[in-house]
Amino acid sequence: MTYPPSYPFPQQPGFNGAAAAAYDAQRRSRRRMTVILSAIVAILSVVLAIGAIKVYQDKTGNIIIPALSLRNADDPGPDPFTPSVSLARNTTPMQNHARGVGYQGVRAVNGTDPGLYGTTGTSSCDTAALGNYLNSNPGAAAAWASVFGIRTSDIPWYLNTLTPVVLTADTWVTNHAYRGGVAEPFQSVLQAGTPVYVDSLGVPRAVCSCGNPLRPPSSAPIGGFRVKGDPWRGFEPKNTYKITYNTQNTTVVNNTTTVVNAPAGTPAPLSQITLQNIVSQVLETVTVGKTLDLPDPPADVQLPDPASLNVAPTFAKGAAADNGLQENSDKPADNVVEQASENKDAPVMEAESSETDAPSATDTVAPGETSPTDPAVSPGTTVPGVPSDTATSTPETSSTTTTTPTSFSSSGDAIGSLTFSSGGASVTCTLPSSFDSSTVTATCSDSVSREFNASDLEQSGVSSALSSSSDQVWRITAVGSSESLAVSSASWQTLTPETTSSEETTTSSEETTEPGE
Repeated sequence: MTYPPSYPFPQQPGFNGAAAAAYDAQRRSRRRMTVILSAIVAILSVVLAIGAIKVYQDKTGNIIIPALSLRNADDPGPDPFTPSVSLARNTTPMQNHARGVGYQGVRAVNGTDPGLYGTTGTSSCDTAALGNYLNSNPGAAAAWASVFGIRTSDIPWYLNTLTPVVLTADTWVTNHAYRGGVAEPFQSVLQAGTPVYVDSLGVPRAVCSCGNPLRPPSSAPIGGFRVKGDPWRGFEPKNTYKITYNTQNTTVVNNTTTVVNAPAGTPAPLSQITLQNIVSQVLETVTVGKTLDLPDPPADVQLPDPASLNVAPTFAKGAAADNGLQENSDKPADNVVEQASENKDAPVMEAESSETDAPSATDTVAPGETSPTDPAVSPGTTVPGVPSDTATSTPETSSTTTTTPTSFSSSGDAIGSLTFSSGGASVTCTLPSSFDSSTVTATCSDSVSREFNASDLEQSGVSSALSSSSDQVWRITAVGSSESLAVSSASWQTLTPETTSSEETTTSSEETTEPGE
């Protein structure tokens, strides 16, 4: 057995017991000191880690930096108020030449500018269907009406003051999701081509694909937000429109007050609005509202003044932070202003394949409520003053637009099968090998019978639809439905002519012969 040279062998001449005891004490002391120092280092590491996480959240976290949700033209998003009431077809997302003035990273415009909004030549939204659904779902109606400060009984008359249009540019709004029986506000950019309702000041008030009520956007600079969702081709925050609501806005950056003038103050309400026909590219003048055949509102109906609604929104604690504002104020939160200054008014891009607008993604339906995904409003349910023949059903919820171009296979002169997504499931429909009428009935994997116009399935019809699609996604709508199906893949077939046999069927009579004896 060997021992370290520094520790004398007990029986070795010259052994000093006191020195050995002192050595043991010193070694134990060093060991305790090492343990203590290690513990201190571990605690400091935890503290520094927590501090680093806090700093990270301050700069790039999901809680501190509010989100700006992207919504493409046909996307109802999670937790919609109603099924889609959109009637617009092939409204190719378009971007007009930039209007207004550059302001806080976006373009400030007045909603009454002629040609700011578009039309397809016919109504882009089914106002009766929207009113009927809200009338049949009192919880959703109460939440919807609360955004505008009206009673649920006033909804039909308020809807009759709105005009369905198509956005011609990406537009920033305060959107609302229907969660837990209330309207939860969030900042959103709607893609050009989205059908919406506007009031007499040209301010967007509801989205046709989901029924979500809208308010003007937050007064916070767009550079203080993080863009959430998949940006579409051509999306640029600097070309996003923000409908102005006052003559000037004050922004405080680094203790310096900067006043930026908007194009104009609140204009006078319009009785007519000038829209751009997105098909013929000419201007058309239409009457504001009056889409429902309603009598004059009763004396007790108090509709809001459009100018009183055309103001920067304010929110209580929680919702204010989520929308980049100070609590109960239209002033931007300090951290949002600081973030915008650091980003030079360019928001943080945070592309995601799937999104949830608010921390809670659960669509809570109050007892007795009909979910927005229910197929229709019960027949016979009507909005006061709306003809009963327009109140029998509500269109299906439109599916989320597919951003991947449609994949075609095989060859031929018409579509033989097509695949799309509906209700989160993939559906494949097979078409017959001969088109013997103007409409064709498909056999679909979800056992839902769908009828299509034969011309939409032929080579020319498909090519025309694709040429008007900026993302090269072939979209088709079944007869009698408002749901625009974004087809992910399709297969061509060669049609076989319908043949009719002219041969006569002869019936031979069998002669019966009795056996002879």
